[in-house]
Amino acid sequence: MALQAALAPLGSRGTPTLGSLPLLLLSLGWMLPSRVQAADSRPGVMTPWLRGTPWDLSWQRPELAAILPRGRRDTEKKGCPPERRARVVDENLVFYEPWELAACVDGALLAAHMDRVNTLPFTYQQLEVFKRKLDQLYPQGYPESLVQHLGYFFRELTPKDIHKWNVTSLETVKSLLKVSRGQEMDAQVAALIARYLAGGGELDKATVDALAAFHPTYLCLLSPEQLGAVQLSVVRAARPPDLDACGPVQMDVLYPKARVAFQNMSGSEYFEKIKPYLGGAPTEDLRALSRQNVSMDLATFRTLRPEAVLPLTIAEVQNLLGPNLAGLKAAQESSPGRDWISRQRQDDLDSLGLGLQGGIPNGYLVVDPSFREALSGGARLLGPGPVLTAVPTVLWTLVPN
Repeated sequence: MALQAALAPLGSRGTPTLGSLPLLLLSLGWMLPSRVQAADSRPGVMTPWLRGTPWDLSWQRPELAAILPRGRRDTEKKGCPPERRARVVDENLVFYEPWELAACVDGALLAAHMDRVNTLPFTYQQLEVFKRKLDQLYPQGYPESLVQHLGYFFRELTPKDIHKWNVTSLETVKSLLKVSRGQEMDAQVAALIARYLAGGGELDKATVDALAAFHPTYLCLLSPEQLGAVQLSVVRAARPPDLDACGPVQMDVLYPKARVAFQNMSGSEYFEKIKPYLGGAPTEDLRALSRQNVSMDLATFRTLRPEAVLPLTIAEVQNLLGPNLAGLKAAQESSPGRDWISRQRQDDLDSLGLGLQGGIPNGYLVVDPSFREALSGGARLLGPGPVLTAVPTVLWTLVPN
């Protein structure tokens, strides 16, 4: 009775119509609400009902295979009855069993009429059959001529599928982003952007703005110029793993944005938010953090720019790392720890009691790097040896810049 009451407004005099079929499928959880809207040929009837329904049917999809009779799933290998062979994509296919679609619908027919597929109220199972058909037709990936017309069918695809594509049209990217909004499509969107950029495509500001609707797993795919157009809300939403693939030039753009994005925070809260972006921090900002005793972990320390770490004093690094200073021993063979240690006097390093090696030995004179070029031609500039013979106990060490 409840189902009849729900269907009453759609059919005249209680008679089922094609317009009531999508609602029935939605009620059973066999169809996406977005496809019901696409299939609704009578504006003002289906759409208000969808807006008024409180249901969240997303949980029902994984359960469909479990409730279908196994016998039905096992009949997909049946042959197609001659009278059921599909020659057009129309509403009649909506009434086909999945095994009939598998046997009677050709993948090339679907590819040629994908726009029509998106207007009909097919169930999840039927769409899965269509996907298998297309995958069999294009095992190396869908051609761009098909990708351009995928529309809502894009939601049926996986990142693995998308990574096989060649995408060169920005309009295609925009159309697929549009149908992905409000869905759990972050991974698919990242794959789409990766394929487009891999082909030499450029994102305009409107597209970068559209990407703000998705979790920024795509962030490190963008060029420094494109990152410059990224909204601060994207920076706030990014998680540390989203930034793992970003290079120094990208961090140089993202770090100033992060400073602005988190400027209303302070103390440990600010440090936790800014930490993933510190690969773009300059020396003066690291010094400021050292005065706040932030206790930076060694994993973050390893991401710092060597040129930003080198000018720091032993006291500043000690304050920056806090109780994590002992871990510097394990980091002394990699940058920036190795580079920083090589600029410190060994006596000062020994005072830390960590067993750090590789500093400037006692008695060595550190020559300013700006003086190195002059000294490199010193045989003529300083003479054959008067300077060195005058102070034989001094060893000149040229420290790399």
